[in-house]
Amino acid sequence: MSPDLGIVIKRYYPPGVTTIIASSFTCFLGLIDKDTVLKYLHDENPDFHEQARLNIEAEIYTILGDHDRIIKFKGRNRHGICLEYAVNGSVAHYLRQASSSPTTSQRFKWAQQAAEGMAYIHKSRVIHCDTNTNNLLLDQNLNIKFADFQGRFLSPDGTTILNGLSSENIKSSMPRSDPNHADQKTDIFALGSAIYYMMTGHEPFPELNPLVDDDEVEIEARFKLGRFPALDPQLGGKVVHNCWAGAYRSASEVVEDLQELAKTTLDV
Repeated sequence: MSPDLGIVIKRYYPPGVTTIIASSFTCFLGLIDKDTVLKYLHDENPDFHEQARLNIEAEIYTILGDHDRIIKFKGRNRHGICLEYAVNGSVAHYLRQASSSPTTSQRFKWAQQAAEGMAYIHKSRVIHCDTNTNNLLLDQNLNIKFADFQGRFLSPDGTTILNGLSSENIKSSMPRSDPNHADQKTDIFALGSAIYYMMTGHEPFPELNPLVDDDEVEIEARFKLGRFPALDPQLGGKVVHNCWAGAYRSASEVVEDLQELAKTTLDV
């Protein structure tokens, strides 16, 4: 779930929801019990398109099934979809709130788990379309779980079967002529930005505000020209830059490179 951006939205509590723990652009995340949350729309009487996107998310969760790197889908009711509760919130939230900085080995673990999760997602013919550290959640053991599946499900020939219309923010978006195009490489580009955040504790180009038009143009231009933010090679700099440069054919290759790099990186 993306963080609340300060927009005032009328809150309501469907039966069983005790507390709202997060809000995205369109949905609330409400706590049902210690293990379960309900994702439901801001509007109690949503239009067809908003409801359709949530229905597509439920279908994609069903397609993905149970996997260690995916938030568990627990079914749906007339108000929304029931999901596993990730007690440690998102990676972004954890890095902002952590009382002590995670070790390098913990950061590498997250990066590898995120890449493993993406490899499984792609193997299932799903394109996430919005990979970022707000949508990478942490369970009680600080293991990565992908969430927010309003992306795409593809047929074996690559035709889009389901499209939840998700898209990346500009700091996670591969520059392309057709902004509506999405594939494994656009997902891997976003994975690079997520790994960069994990390793540094902040987004790429922190001096640029993606909500300011001129800054948005500058961010896209830098990525297009290959003017990537610097990152120590021992912290995965080459891997991240390869994600941004479109050098990887699959997320499995990212996993392999991270595993090799982790073998030579000291825990600090």
